[in-house]
Amino acid sequence: MLYHRVLLLLGVNTLAQYGVGQNSIPTIGVFYGRYTDQNEEYKRIVSDAIDHVDGDLRVTHLLPELNDDHEKIYYTNINQALRVGICNRIENTNLKALIVPNDICVDCRNIGGIAGDAVSPVLTTDLSYNTKAFNLYPSKEDLTDLFVSLVNYTKWRDFIIVYDHGSAERIVEGLMGQTQQYRWRVTPYQVTDLKDLRDKLKHSRVKNILLFCELEEVALNVVQMAIDEELMTDAYHWMFGNINLPLVYNQIDKIRIGRAYITRLAMDFEGNVGRFGTQKAEPLDEWPYRLRLTYDGVLAIHEAMKLHRARLGRLSPEHTSKCPNNDQANNNLKSTLEEDLQRVAFEGLSGPVSFDSKGNRVNYTINIHMGKGLTVFFHSDLRKQVLGMWTQDIRSWERSHRETWPNGNNRLYMGGFRNANLDRIRISSLVEPPYFVDDSFQGFRGFIPELLEKVKKTMEEDLGLPFDYQLELVSDGDYGRYDSVENRWSGLMATLTEGRSDIAAAPLVITSERDTAVDFTVPFMKAELGVLIMHPNWVREDIFAVMFPYNATVWVLFVVTILLIGAIIWGINQLNPYEWRKLAERGVVTEEKGDYFNVWNSPWFQTSTIFFQGFDHSPRSWAARTMSGFWFWFSLVMIFLYIFNLTPYLTASKNLARIKDIGQLMSQTTVDVGFVRDSSAYDFFRNNEIDEYRRMWEYIHSANSMYREDSAIVSRIEDGVHRVRYSNGQYALIHDRLTLIAETRQRRCSMYITGGHFALVEYGFAVPSGSPLRDQLSYVFELLHERNELEGLMNNDTWFDPEKDGPCRTGDPKLWKDQALYSLTTGDLIGIYLLLAIGMACSFGFFLIEIIAFQLGYGEGSGRYRTTRKPQYDSATNGARNEQAYMPPTSAGADEKMWL
Repeated sequence: MLYHRVLLLLGVNTLAQYGVGQNSIPTIGVFYGRYTDQNEEYKRIVSDAIDHVDGDLRVTHLLPELNDDHEKIYYTNINQALRVGICNRIENTNLKALIVPNDICVDCRNIGGIAGDAVSPVLTTDLSYNTKAFNLYPSKEDLTDLFVSLVNYTKWRDFIIVYDHGSAERIVEGLMGQTQQYRWRVTPYQVTDLKDLRDKLKHSRVKNILLFCELEEVALNVVQMAIDEELMTDAYHWMFGNINLPLVYNQIDKIRIGRAYITRLAMDFEGNVGRFGTQKAEPLDEWPYRLRLTYDGVLAIHEAMKLHRARLGRLSPEHTSKCPNNDQANNNLKSTLEEDLQRVAFEGLSGPVSFDSKGNRVNYTINIHMGKGLTVFFHSDLRKQVLGMWTQDIRSWERSHRETWPNGNNRLYMGGFRNANLDRIRISSLVEPPYFVDDSFQGFRGFIPELLEKVKKTMEEDLGLPFDYQLELVSDGDYGRYDSVENRWSGLMATLTEGRSDIAAAPLVITSERDTAVDFTVPFMKAELGVLIMHPNWVREDIFAVMFPYNATVWVLFVVTILLIGAIIWGINQLNPYEWRKLAERGVVTEEKGDYFNVWNSPWFQTSTIFFQGFDHSPRSWAARTMSGFWFWFSLVMIFLYIFNLTPYLTASKNLARIKDIGQLMSQTTVDVGFVRDSSAYDFFRNNEIDEYRRMWEYIHSANSMYREDSAIVSRIEDGVHRVRYSNGQYALIHDRLTLIAETRQRRCSMYITGGHFALVEYGFAVPSGSPLRDQLSYVFELLHERNELEGLMNNDTWFDPEKDGPCRTGDPKLWKDQALYSLTTGDLIGIYLLLAIGMACSFGFFLIEIIAFQLGYGEGSGRYRTTRKPQYDSATNGARNEQAYMPPTSAGADEKMWL
């Protein structure tokens, strides 16, 4: 690397300068760069620290040099920054230690760490790595472990890392190396241009963002940009990786209003700011963390000086901080103060300060704040907002706190996330069997309570996170809708947006509208929508549906046609010389045959041919046969049209039971279709962009707008089921299939679910926007799906409403289904049976009339008929007339009296 080549050029050593008096006051040097030189703020805080140590130290302020135009010089080249900016300026000084910020060369990487390899001793106030310097900022390795632990805790799968350069880039490399192990999908964005970064963040679907910059001024610029560009709103979770990132009140207030979910890191600080001598008026939370580190850097050198005097008997170390010349022979000399710096341990403005043998800061604890609103404050009265902590050394924490670290060997300890600082996670739900059943005897039962128990077990055993929860029901039993006038949600959604619960656990459909207000987990279930109808066996059709293939006018014309054709056939028989009547009059045929087509037999001829029963005798003349031929054709057409159109009327109640897709559902016009307001089906159709589903929604919604008193959209599932039961097949309810199955199990057993597989909806748990519970629950659901622990969870026949009659047993489900699709019931055929009964009644009536008429002397063989004799010619008696007894013909249609 470049700085290694610089070190080879310069050599690594300290300039041994003796001749400094044992009791003289040592002097330290403090460098200032692009940001630390502004408003002389750092210069004043260093002076305050010098005053605080009672003059045991002196300081040389190494401000940026001026060029010929009296402009400040800020180096952009690492070689120039080290040789000219540092080494040349301390060449002729008697400095015992240096404090170096990285902003003396903003475009360089790790300049403070490189200075530590050339000068002894150096304290850096920004993140440095691979250096002999003493790092006041936590080390790269510790920060990487902290970030990995936090991301693993939140169970982020997709997230963005925003960073600047140098040591921050090294941390990004460390995180990217963990992607395969934790199955992360990480997108790194380096801050080179804020407008470019803004565009990338706005166009990204990922809302989890980890921000860490080597220079906290760059991080603050990113925060301000995100606030201005509305990238700190409800949908985002920002994790500020810079420790004690100094946000001013205006920024905090805008973040609170935007309701972004924030994770902030704060060094655990138990001390009282008042005991440190400083003239700075702003609250400690608003101090740049580098400013606090600079103050503590002066204190650390002072503490080391005292240890040095106790160890060696002199206050000033024997070596001073100077870069070596090329001709120096010993490159391993270092200040005797370094040994004492490794032994310092005190509570400073930046927290506990101590170093290990490598110069890395150790034995400190970082508090982790998560949440919204007041969570972004760090004031002592809001210490209860601390959700967890990460300690650099567990044994050191246990010694200082005199108790056992609460999370074993894991340096991160996180309490379970909960809202309003409750002891338990608050979970809201609503009653909808079989997902949730409120039983006054057995308590809460159903799929959701069972799922929550599995979530609790997985959280505690696999993630090591407590998951004690309190389950509550929404009083109005409503999923929730957005009121644009009042700008608020109702129902279950309101419990999240108003901070009354941490999780909404219900069959809540994931929609884009809801996703703008809350965060959804990955789906825990994909459920089918079904159509609830009245079982066709229970539908009562019109009793005269058998007559519906023809309307009343056609039936009247049909009867008139039978009579008319009968009259025409009778007239032809009476007048045509080739017909039976005229032939009988001429004696060609018997009188009996002459009455084949009398006034009674002619209509009977028409009636028998209609039903394909044949006929006793056919006409003889071409006129009558032509008429009969056309009559046969007419009868054939009328009968087959009737038969072909009869089936739909007899099976009308089964049409809805055969529906398989949304197109078939829309094509029917005899049944009203509706939803439960704000239910899964309601949200599915309302937010769907597919044309068929959209048309269905517009059709139902427009009907609802026009006919509010008889709306197809009902308020509760109970209302929809009641309407299906008592609509006699005229109403169908689209709803979650599993819920409908639970309803069909309630008595009376008169409902059937159809619809095929025409729609799927996804259910997820909802949490407040940015809540870490979203990714934790998503991780748990993925584990449960991988283990197939959710497959058979829904198959429980006992999850029905105890206040309703049930369970309903319909026997063989296949038979129940086949009956609905194919079987004709007595209700379908009642009209046929009624017409047959009418025929039976008419037949019996004619039977009684005929018996009475015969007893009164009417009809054949009755007393009112006289026996007559007709003279016949007998050739055997030479034409003599013989009288034979003559009885009326017995065939139908002879010459009986028309007594009726």
